[in-house]
Formats: sequence, structure tokens, C-alpha cells
Amino acid sequence: MTRTYLLREGEPPPDGVGALRRFALGPGGSQEEVVAWEPPRHLAYVVVRGLPVRNYRADVLLEDDSTGTVVTWRCSVEPLVPGTGAALRLLLRRIVRGFAVRVCRYADRVLLDET
Repeated sequence: MTRTYLLREGEPPPDGVGALRRFALGPGGSQEEVVAWEPPRHLAYVVVRGLPVRNYRADVLLEDDSTGTVVTWRCSVEPLVPGTGAALRLLLRRIVRGFAVRVCRYADRVLLDET
């Protein structure tokens, strides 16, 4: 992901339910709409454009534990092309895992800067 844009604010502003975001990756990317927003524990979104899939929904859950925060990122999706489910699962797992790692690194840097 190289750029992000907020195309429409949600409720509550800016990132609540109904927010529409564009995630750019070079000339491509996706648009995602927030369908659940329960800070600071839960975010859910659906892909509305830009990925070759149907019915993509992801739920991101944050839970405290004794060593920090456990991030659970679950998604469901239907491939457009029959028989490509396994390849799609591997690709999405790699993308989501990489994104989650980068978010955690960013959060660690922000926390270190605050101390």
C-alpha cells in the first residue's frame, strides 16, 4: 500500500460506520467501507471495489493480554474464479499478515516516541 484516502466520512467521523476508504498500491488498489466500528476493540469492513473477489468482509479484533495486545484479523471471501480459493487464501494471508506486522511496528514506534 502506497497511499490511503478517506473518500467519505463515517459515523462517528471520520472512520466510523459508513466511512469509505481507498487503499492505493501503485496505480491499483481497493475501496473498503467500514461496517462495524467499536473502538478500541473492533473494526469490520467490506471491499466494495478493486479486488477480484466477491463478498470480502474482514473483522479486526484487539484484545489485551499479559504481554500486550493480541490482534485477530479474520476475513471471509468468495473467489471470482472457481478453483482459485486455495491460492486466494495464501495471497490474502500474506497481504494481511504483512499489513498487520507493519501496523504493529508503527504502533511500537509511536509508543516509543511518546515516552
